[in-house]
Amino acid sequence: MKKVLFVGMVFGALALTSCKKDYKCTYGTGDTKVVKEFNNLTKDQADEEKKNCETGLVTGVWELDL
Repeated sequence: MKKVLFVGMVFGALALTSCKKDYKCTYGTGDTKVVKEFNNLTKDQADEEKKNCETGLVTGVWELDL
């Protein structure tokens, strides 16, 4: 019975978590910073945007927006 309850709790927790998350990319240093926000991205979308953020002419810092 404990195993059934445990499995039910795991699936319940997974159902409550969101597959889409918010992220942000911060460009610049010191007083000159630009923050670009990305809302409701799937994992694949976030991976692509992270790659764009961290490479290129101006590199940024990618992070989860809590």
